[in-house]
Amino acid sequence: MAGPASSSMFTRLANAYRLLSLRSDIDNIILELLGQFSLEKIYSEGDKDTYQNLVITLLAQLNTIFNVQRLSLPSENQQVGWYLGFLASWEVTLRSVEFVLQVVVEGRESLWEARLLRDKYLPELLLNALRVLILHPKIPSNQRAKDRRDRFARVHRSLERVFDSYPGPESFLLLICKEVTDSLRTEPNGLALPPRMRSELPNLASELYPLPECLSSQYVANIVPQDGFPGNWLAQFMALRDVSHFVVGASVQYAVNRETRDMRLQSSSARTRNAVLHALENIRLPPHLSKVDIVSEFSDTFRIILPDTLSLTRRGSSEGLADENDIDAIDALCSRLSDRQIINRVSDREMIHSVSEVTKTIELLDDPSGKLRAIRPKVFTVNCEACHIVGESQLKDSDRIMYTPGSRDTAEVLLPPESRCLVCGEDITMMRELTFAKDAWELLKPLESNADTINVERHLPTQFQMASPKVETGMPFHPGYGSILRKGRQRSCEGEGSSHPPSHINIPDSRFAERSRAMPAPYLISPSSPGLGRRMETQRTDLTPSEELTSSDGANYFDTPGTSDPPQKSQSNVGEAVSPFSLGFVPQGSNSSQSRLQSISTVSFDPDPLPRSRTLPSVPPPEKGKSRSWRSKLTSSKKESSKTSGDSSSLSSTTLESQKLEEISLKNLVSSSKISRGKSGKNINVAISQNSSYVLFWTQASINIWDVGASSPILGRAVLTESNCVLAAVTKVHLAYIIGTRDQKLTLRIVNLIQPSVPMIEYRMPSSPWCHSICIDPKENHVVVGFDNSTVRFFNTAKSEEPREERLHIRNHRDCRQCPPIDTLSFSSDGLVLIGSTRSPKNGMIQIYAWRFPFEESQELATCRYQVPLHESEDNGVSSAIFRSGVGGEENLVCISTWTQSGVPVLVQPQGGHRSEIRADSSTHQGKLGSRIQCAAFSPTGRELAIVNDKGHLYHISNLNASPMEVKRIATSKELTTRSDAFAMTFMKLPDEEAIVMAWADSSKAVGYVKKVPIRYSDTPNTPVPMTPLTPGFLQSPRYELPSEGREIPKPPAELDVKGFPAPLNIVKGYPREKS
Repeated sequence: MAGPASSSMFTRLANAYRLLSLRSDIDNIILELLGQFSLEKIYSEGDKDTYQNLVITLLAQLNTIFNVQRLSLPSENQQVGWYLGFLASWEVTLRSVEFVLQVVVEGRESLWEARLLRDKYLPELLLNALRVLILHPKIPSNQRAKDRRDRFARVHRSLERVFDSYPGPESFLLLICKEVTDSLRTEPNGLALPPRMRSELPNLASELYPLPECLSSQYVANIVPQDGFPGNWLAQFMALRDVSHFVVGASVQYAVNRETRDMRLQSSSARTRNAVLHALENIRLPPHLSKVDIVSEFSDTFRIILPDTLSLTRRGSSEGLADENDIDAIDALCSRLSDRQIINRVSDREMIHSVSEVTKTIELLDDPSGKLRAIRPKVFTVNCEACHIVGESQLKDSDRIMYTPGSRDTAEVLLPPESRCLVCGEDITMMRELTFAKDAWELLKPLESNADTINVERHLPTQFQMASPKVETGMPFHPGYGSILRKGRQRSCEGEGSSHPPSHINIPDSRFAERSRAMPAPYLISPSSPGLGRRMETQRTDLTPSEELTSSDGANYFDTPGTSDPPQKSQSNVGEAVSPFSLGFVPQGSNSSQSRLQSISTVSFDPDPLPRSRTLPSVPPPEKGKSRSWRSKLTSSKKESSKTSGDSSSLSSTTLESQKLEEISLKNLVSSSKISRGKSGKNINVAISQNSSYVLFWTQASINIWDVGASSPILGRAVLTESNCVLAAVTKVHLAYIIGTRDQKLTLRIVNLIQPSVPMIEYRMPSSPWCHSICIDPKENHVVVGFDNSTVRFFNTAKSEEPREERLHIRNHRDCRQCPPIDTLSFSSDGLVLIGSTRSPKNGMIQIYAWRFPFEESQELATCRYQVPLHESEDNGVSSAIFRSGVGGEENLVCISTWTQSGVPVLVQPQGGHRSEIRADSSTHQGKLGSRIQCAAFSPTGRELAIVNDKGHLYHISNLNASPMEVKRIATSKELTTRSDAFAMTFMKLPDEEAIVMAWADSSKAVGYVKKVPIRYSDTPNTPVPMTPLTPGFLQSPRYELPSEGREIPKPPAELDVKGFPAPLNIVKGYPREKS
């Protein structure tokens, strides 16, 4: 017999039953759902649609849980004790019902229009939960019959308040709920099952199929007598509802168990359905209830497994929308359950650790080297004297035993002559597979979970959909908190009695408050400069005017520039707030003949103490036409002009003015490159930090770290590489760069930018394989480098130790010398996933590999394979491969972009393989996005994407899960003729705004450019849009951030974030090296 007919709802229920059946942590699941909702609703009241969706999702998920709970209740003739661990407690179930009713009553203003919530979701949840309470085998000992009557009376009163809060015609099911609670407050045991069902009903601990006799059509037809009387109709209704749920549950369990036996389940289910519908015709309902409605409810339930069931349209029905909401809610619940995010299945750490040890032991028996990991390990014992054990992976790599693939399917394998044991070397003639090892591995491997990853994810602030509103915009209060706030606020804020709390509180902008404070003379430290939180008491005098920047070996770092007198600060500007990082400014008392570069070393890079503070008058705005004398000589700000590459007709002048283009003089960087040989030695490369406001401009000889978080970029640190720098990356705490040539060894240096006293860590390695890509873990634990031969190495940032190496193709073949290099490496914004990409030199196939925290093993995302033809003109390979962790129940996404003729950028869902090409709509005058892509980046929220093409156009893509996506060109930059290492782009959270930051360099002019395109992504849960006159909406808060690193279980847990305030960046004249 074929299984039941499949449907979308049936598939979702099957997933839910599989994940929720016979669990010992149901209470924890329910409590976490309620707690999650409670914290979500704090910030959701301003958006009615969002709040309605939150409530509906909660009700649908709880309804699914209690549906499974109803099928888990044991019958009266079964031992109760064994089942108690799988049941939600009576108290948690009842309190959940009261909580939900209170939410509906208090949310009247927001939920008034959500008719479906009251017609379907609330009553279905109440009926399932109340049925569990009625039949629960373990009622608390302190709940006597009188106590239970009182508790059900409370529920009944809460339900009456729902009716009072939402006047008008009520749904059939909600009226049934009122009848049920009214009956229970009089007689808690009055709605029991019929006798045979009480003793014979199965549960999910056994098999619900084939349908037992108490669910047969003959028995069900007699549940409602032909001459049924009104006083018994409610118990009959509840019994028939149980029958319908068990019939559906039997088909779902049949599918979950992948049953192949012919149980004639569909035909018996159809006969029972007919008996239920026939019994409903005989049931005698009160006059205010409609028999059409009751038949419609049961028809909807049976149609999940029997699509031919007659569909009756209910009055005011929104059936399609209801099914969609149900499916989304169940999908979200199953996703969290399958990822072990919602519950404490890993709470028994010792048990999970033991499971992992067993599976690892079997894998090591298969391959003692730990490198050749088989998809399914196999273990054999050979007939030597000691009966040694060998693994299949060992056999494949051995020349002592001629093991052929044809012998895999047999338990006993005869070996050719002259075969020898791999352990002792004795002659052997046969071997036998230890099937118990394979069976144990297959049973335990699905139960294995990574406790470290789960414990990290549970501390992520990104687990909530609703973000806290910014203080400036005010915080709307939830009606449920009105009673708390109203008493004190009437006296302190209003003066008059008011029945409603204020909609928001106006808090003055902190920037205005800062201006009114007293400022120390002669200048203030820039609040955006990292690590300048403490005030310096004395002025630094240890650097003489003649001192210049030198490398660790004493050689001059930069050529000595010409001297110039610094501008004198006028008395009229004495109150201006001047940053010590403003490079052209020289405090009073400094030598005016000092060179500008010397001024930099004296003023800009060390924490110069300020004179003791004194109160100064408020600073008046500068007069029109007058320039500020303290502006940096190395940086200048320009308005965006139409001379920038590409057509800017689609961007208004207001939009262009809001985008700052900062010019940075890089003459010192270029002059330091004179030690480099060849033209490439003076090429300026660019990199941007993923978790800070730092931008790298670097050549082979030197590296400059600029902080672009301030109003004008500030040079924070200059580093002499002492060799040819080939790769560099920076984060909030670390700078990592690789030096060397193909003829010499490579050296990876990791510098701590926060604590100068920490020795620099060096890793030396051969130049073959050559390095191609580098990135730093946003949580500062690893530097990851991609090499030739599809090799990736993980370097520890805290201490010098042997790096962990992974060869991505090792599962396919041992010799990886012909494998493609690692073109790109990137971490997701939450830091939980590392993505690497390769492109085959044979067929142009792009392959994506992913590591999940703690990044111990890679997995190819086969659904993300993307073939782009080779041998095209202007083929510069893969430009970006980035990952977005799913947000708000959405799927994970991978964005792949290339600089080729035909490789259009795509978004791929790794789980299902669905992919969407990213194209701009030419009808909207946004220009052509094309296939020559310089770079791409996801926002911290993951809800939007930014892409820069060969024209230098910056595109903002939103509605990533919609079709079509919204693609808008919001800025222009430098036109590119080929994919360049001198251009970078990312989303960045600045002190006063969120922005997309683009940085590029012109080596011929020795100038760097930084352009900030304001865009908010942190105000609302809605899809964010650019801050332009064409798009007035504002955005949502960043979903950030992973708070841990990979450490072994016995070690103390890693800190969730970098502690301490970063010290100001200093120019480096040489680092202490770690003692060997």
